[in-house]
Amino acid sequence: ALAVNWRTYEPLSGQGTREEEFWVATTYRKERGNHKWWLNVDLFPEDSQSFYGGVEFLFGERILTDLTLQAGKTWGDPVPGHNTYRIGGNVTEGYFTQRPTRLFPLRGFDSNLLEAGTAATGSLEVFWPLANLQKGHKTFPLFLHRLRLGTFVDAGFAGGRPSEADLLCGAGFVLVTSMEIAWGYLSAFRFGVAWPIKQPGFVDQKGPVCLIQLGRPL
Repeated sequence: ALAVNWRTYEPLSGQGTREEEFWVATTYRKERGNHKWWLNVDLFPEDSQSFYGGVEFLFGERILTDLTLQAGKTWGDPVPGHNTYRIGGNVTEGYFTQRPTRLFPLRGFDSNLLEAGTAATGSLEVFWPLANLQKGHKTFPLFLHRLRLGTFVDAGFAGGRPSEADLLCGAGFVLVTSMEIAWGYLSAFRFGVAWPIKQPGFVDQKGPVCLIQLGRPL
């Protein structure tokens, strides 16, 4: 897909000049079974280019393993909030909220924790079967399918070169209930907690962080 974008913005305080931004973006997405990958290139007229994307692999039948990797890099002058990348926050998207493409998830930390011209995150999550519910209540438009326990580890960095000193890691667990809403809309409800288990000295993130979301099924 090819897109031409334009936007205008001004300072929230009311002071400063109003600015405009123009860029061209091309996106490639591919899915094969339970595996998917995506790639995005942004070309700005101010001699700046951005390249970012990711891959997601889902394996297994009863015990599911999900591996997701995302990374991005900007050449030229980084402009915070426009051609930079951020790490932190939840890993999945809900029905009513969409994670920005330049926000790479890192559970156990606040959203938009760090921002830089280079960033990358990786997540490994294993879903363990707990119960086969297959249960509804009369004509109530909600039918529960399966209950799983997800255990995960997320890691990532933002800025500079990747090194052990700058690495951030979070871990935790979620309960995931697959469900069918209004007799046809497959969904998943997630509830869990995550903790920061490794962070550089300039980050002082406290845990735990609560995770609640209604979104797409596994």
